[in-house]
Amino acid sequence: MTFSEAQEYIASFVNFELSPVPYPHRCVFKLERVRRLLALLGDPQNHLKIIHVAGSKGKGSVCALTAAVLQKAGYRVGLYTSPHLGHYRERIRVVHGMGGQGIYPPSVDEENIFPDMISEADLCQILDILKPTIEQLRADEELGPLSFFELFTVMAFYYFYQRRVDWTVVETGMGGRLDATNIAPSSICAITSLSLEHTLFLGNTLAQIAREKAGIIKDRCQRVVIAPQENEAREVLREHCARLALHPLWIGEDIKWQTIRQDINNQVVSFSRAKRYYPHLELSLRGQHQVVNAAVAFGIIESLRDGGTVIDDEALRHGLRHAFWPGRIEIVGKDPLVILDCAHNPASALNLVESLQSYLLHRTVILVLGISEDKDILGICRQLDRIVSRVVATRADHPRAHIFREDELKTLFPGKSCLITPNIQQALEHVAGHALKEDVVLITGSIFLVGQVRRYLCLHHSI
Repeated sequence: MTFSEAQEYIASFVNFELSPVPYPHRCVFKLERVRRLLALLGDPQNHLKIIHVAGSKGKGSVCALTAAVLQKAGYRVGLYTSPHLGHYRERIRVVHGMGGQGIYPPSVDEENIFPDMISEADLCQILDILKPTIEQLRADEELGPLSFFELFTVMAFYYFYQRRVDWTVVETGMGGRLDATNIAPSSICAITSLSLEHTLFLGNTLAQIAREKAGIIKDRCQRVVIAPQENEAREVLREHCARLALHPLWIGEDIKWQTIRQDINNQVVSFSRAKRYYPHLELSLRGQHQVVNAAVAFGIIESLRDGGTVIDDEALRHGLRHAFWPGRIEIVGKDPLVILDCAHNPASALNLVESLQSYLLHRTVILVLGISEDKDILGICRQLDRIVSRVVATRADHPRAHIFREDELKTLFPGKSCLITPNIQQALEHVAGHALKEDVVLITGSIFLVGQVRRYLCLHHSI
């Protein structure tokens, strides 16, 4: 199978991420498809040591930080995350280097953000092996169509098994209980911060969402790490763990953190657990919310150590210092300062705004904004309006991209200068012609927008 043939084959699977209406029917949650396919392949997931991370915000960052520490400790790490910024090969990685130091671009190839993501050749080889079994399953009409996400989840487990990884770090897609990744057993699971998201399918209260996310906690032998939560979600998670006689590490209680220094370049933090203290840890990811994410990753590392995994303090320090997770308050230009961030819900936008307020003081912020149609546009913009002076609204090349109207922008950003552009290129060309060196250009609202802007900047090297 050539790579073009592989791409054509992958495109034949239903991809709800590209649907104008995300997850249009509940067949997306039929786990039996993944279970049957993995069984036909010999259940490779059962031979992996898995760290499973669910949550509303920060789960990708937690996965990247955890994988970085494990890699620095000398382990071969499978890393499965979603969605992707540039190419779907980014979702499946065998980590042997974290790729860059956080200043973009690490290379001139816009589709190879991570040097350790699955290669075109390996992807083709895996599909060649899996295709007969996949087609056997696809012939069963009662199971319904296998989705793109389910296909990649199976590919990841099979690939990691073939590559004999020491640890596998897995990010859930949506939810937890019925997420395709939850087919696999996990040694350690973590729940990051929860907020209202995908309410049509996960529930319209924090308690309902917490029940879905808690579904990855399913074994009395698991070690569990839980980020700080609103009381409503915390109580659900507490009761769920109690039913399994599990005693989770609660971030903020069992594990405490302190921010020692914080600026636009990096931040220095300390963690403590009982009588153990880890001072002056440098964190490459920016923002106070990333300190909490790093604390969750630290909790995972501590849980691994409790289970006998050898991870020295130097690996912890180097992993946190060099972890690379693009599109999260990522600086991609200096004059003017250009920042990319994938904030796509009000809670993430709040984290972004509060971080930038502490960094940028009174600098003029020009916002390049693109949001998906199914997101809380009003909630996101209410947060961003607090720091921006001018708004350039645009849209990613994606079927769910929201098309802004002039009257809508005036309502969302009252009293602010607003412009609508039909595509990303025109938005960036406008900013290039009007931004001053002392300005800040903030590009946010959608992971699809950030991914496409990143590719554009990689080719042009600047605003």
